[in-house]
This record gives sequence, C-alpha cells and structure tokens, in this order.
Amino acid sequence: MTHNPVFDREALATLAEQLAAHYAERIQREPWAAGTRLPSVRDAAERHGLAPSTVVAAYDQLQAQGLIEARAQRGFFV
Repeated sequence: MTHNPVFDREALATLAEQLAAHYAERIQREPWAAGTRLPSVRDAAERHGLAPSTVVAAYDQLQAQGLIEARAQRGFFV
C-alpha cells in the first residue's frame, strides 16, 4: 500500500469517505488476499496526513461495506 492519494479538502465527500473509497478501490482492483492487514490507524493517519479519527471513520465505512474486518488487539484485515 505505497500509493498515497491526494485528498481534496474542498470536495463534497468527507476525507474519511475519500480514504475509504481509495482503500475500497485498492482492495477490489488489486485483489488482496483475505487476511491482508491494513496499516494501523496511526500509520495510515501519518502516511496520508490525516487525523487518526478520520482513518477510524474510513475503516468503519469499509467494515460496514463488508470489505474489511476488525480483529480485537490486532488491527483491520481484508
């Protein structure tokens, strides 16, 4: 997950929605194997220049879409 998108802070979509769409596209386009771990919230926030709460919101959206799952004390996985 080395590609870092540029987020549009003036867009109608929230930053969390933009980040969720970025990861959803990557998950679907580059079929990641089940069990692939996403970056930690802190790592993703630092990598994308976003607040950790924004990353949590994006991961929550991806989880609601059934694209990722949260594992207690382990992180988020495809």
